[in-house]
Amino acid sequence: MQIITTIIVMLVLLGILVSTHELGHLLVAKAYNVYCLEYSIGMGPKIWSKKSKNGETEYSLRALPLGGYVAMYGEGVELPEGQKAGPERSLNGIKWWKRCLVMLAGISMNLITAILFSFTYALCFPSYYSASYFDTGINESANISTVQEETTARAYSLWIKGSIGEYKLDYDIARLYSPAIAISEDGRTMGYIIDCDTDINGEQYVAVFNLTSVVNANNVFTNTTFYRPRQGFNQTQVQKELCLDAKPSLEDGAYTPKAGDVIKLTPTFIKVSTKKNNPTREEFQASKANEKEVVATVDQNGSLISESVLNVHLYQYWAPIGERFHNGAKQFTNLFVSIGQGFQSLFTGHIENLGSIVAAGSMVNTISNEIGWIQTFFFFGGFLALNLALFNLLPFPGLDGYQLLVCLIETVFRKKIPEKVKNTISAVGVFILLSFSVLIILRDIVRLF
Repeated sequence: MQIITTIIVMLVLLGILVSTHELGHLLVAKAYNVYCLEYSIGMGPKIWSKKSKNGETEYSLRALPLGGYVAMYGEGVELPEGQKAGPERSLNGIKWWKRCLVMLAGISMNLITAILFSFTYALCFPSYYSASYFDTGINESANISTVQEETTARAYSLWIKGSIGEYKLDYDIARLYSPAIAISEDGRTMGYIIDCDTDINGEQYVAVFNLTSVVNANNVFTNTTFYRPRQGFNQTQVQKELCLDAKPSLEDGAYTPKAGDVIKLTPTFIKVSTKKNNPTREEFQASKANEKEVVATVDQNGSLISESVLNVHLYQYWAPIGERFHNGAKQFTNLFVSIGQGFQSLFTGHIENLGSIVAAGSMVNTISNEIGWIQTFFFFGGFLALNLALFNLLPFPGLDGYQLLVCLIETVFRKKIPEKVKNTISAVGVFILLSFSVLIILRDIVRLF
């Protein structure tokens, strides 16, 4: 069912982005009285079409959802039999700057769509807090201090709900304490350290918890990875006060629990005054030794069995409207950066970092598990829309950027490039793009398996 939903979401998103892109071309072309023969969503065999009795443009839906087009008179397209139109109604018959606007219209529509999706994502959905960064009140001398916040050590707390035997955890006032984040040698965040002295069959491990979902509960046991303590870890006085007694040896790899294992986890819980607030320095100091032992065993199927139920939830928060607008602008900026990194990989030959529609579907599937389908739709829709806009700006045959380049060259040199030459170059460009796309798709399918 998840795969079917992902396919449906991807088809809807592509349909919206392609239809709005081509609609931009169509509207501006008609505004300049260019004869438009067909507005098509999809490529290949026609499965539906409609044309009004006195209309010029046929609206059609084709079998392959790999793009779309607007067939304009003068763009390598001839008028249908019985139809007449002067050269002033061809794409090449209008002024050069109008032709440029027709080509830019599709890109502009995708850019507008990306902005709308990004701000809808920021404005219409709540923000979520995961592990809040809070001031512990411990300065470099490891004393409880009232000095300025930036001179004190910080730690993390996560919203926790559940029970340990008869001990109930109140989601409004309970936090799961983490003294630090585990960082790999290549700089990747591995998760939150929640216990430095986990006992598995009498041997010490460091427990690292990782959030996997924004909208769903994150079970502590199933989302925790166990590592051996790092050798040669020299604990500072501040780390001692923060209860960071060991760091995980990430380079040695994680331990995989096996049937018969007994796992004794001793996380620390902090009581706070309100649901929204982070722990105060005083609340942290009063609770930092509040450890509770949680025991789980591994059955024959590799599942963890425990009488305790511990789930980490994200705190939902409706930010002020100004902050949400700021988040929308930040979201749009982050999309630019992410897509820019993709273009960098393309131009430097690192195609292993590029993904096809298959990789995009896999990403949608993953993101939906974290934040839900509705938010995924707007988050990933903004990404795809901006990607399509920027990609079409490239001056490569078959793309809008190429048409813009041709228009500018003809204007500067005041000489038309023969239609046969332009059509041949465009056909070769489309063939190269499709071939490259197929290769990336096949590679991504192989990666899935």
